[in-house]
Amino acid sequence: MNIARSTSKLFLANISSAILQFAAIIYFESAIGLSTIGIFFLFQAVLGILAIPADFGLRGAIEKRISEEQDQGAFLASAFIIKSVPIVIICSAIALTAPYINEYVGTTVAVYLIIAILLQEIANLSISVLKGELRVEETASLQILRKIIWVVTSVLLVIHGLEVEALIFGILSGLVTVSVIGWLRVSIQPTRPSLKHFRSLFSYAKYNLVSSVGGYFYNWMDIVIIGYFLSPSHVGAYEIAWRITSFTIIFSKALSTTFFPQVSNWHASDSKEKIETKLTELLALTPLIVVPAFFGVALYSVEILSIVFSEDAAIAWLALIVLMTDEITESVQTVLGRSLQAVNRPDLAARATIVAVILNLILNVLLIQQYGIAGAAVATTLASLVGGVILHWYYLQRFLTIRAPIRAWFECCVASGLMAVCLLVLEQITPVETIVQLTIVIVVGVISYSIFVLFSPTLKTLVRDQLNQLRSGSGESLYTS
Repeated sequence: MNIARSTSKLFLANISSAILQFAAIIYFESAIGLSTIGIFFLFQAVLGILAIPADFGLRGAIEKRISEEQDQGAFLASAFIIKSVPIVIICSAIALTAPYINEYVGTTVAVYLIIAILLQEIANLSISVLKGELRVEETASLQILRKIIWVVTSVLLVIHGLEVEALIFGILSGLVTVSVIGWLRVSIQPTRPSLKHFRSLFSYAKYNLVSSVGGYFYNWMDIVIIGYFLSPSHVGAYEIAWRITSFTIIFSKALSTTFFPQVSNWHASDSKEKIETKLTELLALTPLIVVPAFFGVALYSVEILSIVFSEDAAIAWLALIVLMTDEITESVQTVLGRSLQAVNRPDLAARATIVAVILNLILNVLLIQQYGIAGAAVATTLASLVGGVILHWYYLQRFLTIRAPIRAWFECCVASGLMAVCLLVLEQITPVETIVQLTIVIVVGVISYSIFVLFSPTLKTLVRDQLNQLRSGSGESLYTS
């Protein structure tokens, strides 16, 4: 598998779908209001939290086992059987607690949650199987298609007078589409499993479950707690800030997503040196987007929220800056965490995740009550740094020799700092008060940063090598610094 090419396709698909989704949220916030879209975000948060026990870590387990290229059909059949148990339990629990769920979210959503859980698990399992087949780039089109269906369906329904239900029906429509197309693309046919296949999947899934808890926790648990202590408007503003920062992590997530099945394959063939070399290269690449984005957000957080969205959304300006800091640590964590799972040590990844989850939960409860949505951002950032980066790095060093690409990271910070100086000079010439002026600032920032990267020896080599890999079709690492 060509990691550079697969990463590029996945990144382009993710960034395209993110832009589309971002534009849709701007429209929805204007059309139905910040509080109403906050209710929708609460629905998504509950769906995300319930997806943890519904999946039970099986998506990661099936991706790992299929990538090892042994008994693929038997593992797929085992996954179907095991997965049906938690899904039935979760759907039954939703039905029994429907009045409480509806009261918390602020509208009648329990039935939609049951349908969404079923469709989401079917769709996501098909994507995991395709990734396990080392066909990661083929999942890119599915991801963007899901967002397109959501946006188109939701916009049409909003135009016809629906509000929260419009966005929920859009999600369901996207899940149906991905479920059908995803399973049509899967080439593996289920075969009769044995007890060893069930045990193998479960032994990996029970640890991967904890790691997946961490992923969903960072995405949704702060929203759930904000929804309990604060208002739907705070939920909406915080989630908007989160989605702005999530743009910057797309590249790192694309790297880790394509890296996982290849590392798993290399690990099965005992190619340790390939893993170590490629890991260093990917760590050098992770800050290329997220660090300059942090400098830009630190300068223009209020303008981004108030101009692009509304004055009401600007209450999240400080949370936006802090969350941008979190994305820097998250960019490293995504690569380290997936690498630890790929070398078949999900138990250690689970330990790190448990620490991060407990820390995040405690800090969220304490800091949200004291500092509002900015406290939620601080809680997430600290938990991500401790559990996501420090512990994952510590555990991964037991099996691999990790070389921190200090030179590349330093040059990235210097280039980003110089870009910030250019933006400060520009601000003295003309303040940012309109969407046109904000766009000009972004364009100037991108151009100036790109120029400074070209004058950075290590970064220039990294970018050139990635382009060479794309052209040559080679998946081998070219990082030598």
